[in-house]
Amino acid sequence: MDIENKMKKINNCEIIYIRDLGVMNLFLFHIFKKLKKRKNILILEMPTPLRAVYRETLNSNENYIKKKLKLLSYNILEKNLFDYFHIIVEYAPEKNRILDKYKNKIIMINNGLDLSSIRIKEKNKDNKKLNILSIANNSKWHGYDRVIKGMYEYYKKNPKKAVYYHCVGEGSVLENLKNLVKELKLEKYVIFHGTKVGEELDKIVDDSDIALGSLGFHRSGLKGGSPLKAREYCARGIPFVIAYDDWDFPESFQYVFRIPQDDSPVDIDKVINWYEDLSKKHPDYSLEMRKYAEEKLSWDAKMKPVIEKIKELARERNVNT
Repeated sequence: MDIENKMKKINNCEIIYIRDLGVMNLFLFHIFKKLKKRKNILILEMPTPLRAVYRETLNSNENYIKKKLKLLSYNILEKNLFDYFHIIVEYAPEKNRILDKYKNKIIMINNGLDLSSIRIKEKNKDNKKLNILSIANNSKWHGYDRVIKGMYEYYKKNPKKAVYYHCVGEGSVLENLKNLVKELKLEKYVIFHGTKVGEELDKIVDDSDIALGSLGFHRSGLKGGSPLKAREYCARGIPFVIAYDDWDFPESFQYVFRIPQDDSPVDIDKVINWYEDLSKKHPDYSLEMRKYAEEKLSWDAKMKPVIEKIKELARERNVNT
């Protein structure tokens, strides 16, 4: 589709919100250049920090020349890209020499939720075993090799209860995880479910006790963030484990277990003790987590500063909101 046809599609849009440009190219610049001449308010949301995008590109399986060309295009295009936008929405602060000069445009928010689409889990009544769950498009920064290695260490000793890890989803490192499970002879205790949605996914969540957030943020050079999956776990009412600083879940939030931000195996004994203690002190933890999500994690709450800034710009430009 040529530029003119794309322009016709957005001709009646006075406020344009773009989430993640994907692969940047000169075609996009032609569109932004045309829009800049009009009264459009342009907002760019960057769900992934630029340095994480660079790192993922460098670590990809693409050939050397293709990676170099892609990184070169990023460096060239980004130098002028942000000039076209009135608001830049970020999820994690980052030091970036290009973004530094656009500080007045940046609004920091955390991921939010549409709670109406997320069902609270039913409580698993089987206390004889512990089911650990992850739901992700498995990538290096999820760090789920850490829990597999942790289970290997756990089963080398005299385990106090059976622990199972249910890995839901596909992803670039899934084969590596499967190979690790075979290498450590944990096939009995690690189940790969593939992609699951709807009632099938709800059933797996219901049968699980603990979920895994990201355990490998440090592999992308990050210490903190606001991954959507952790918010979904909270809305479902399933306690979870993370290895990063999450601004929506303070230290006082007892339904999160924090582990070191490194590549060490997950200490399964500590996870079990934390969960058992939580279950005794907060037998209705699922309802308590859901209430927290309703009060703190909805998109209405998260987007408020962005909406206020859009209204301010609209008043200045006489744009309808």
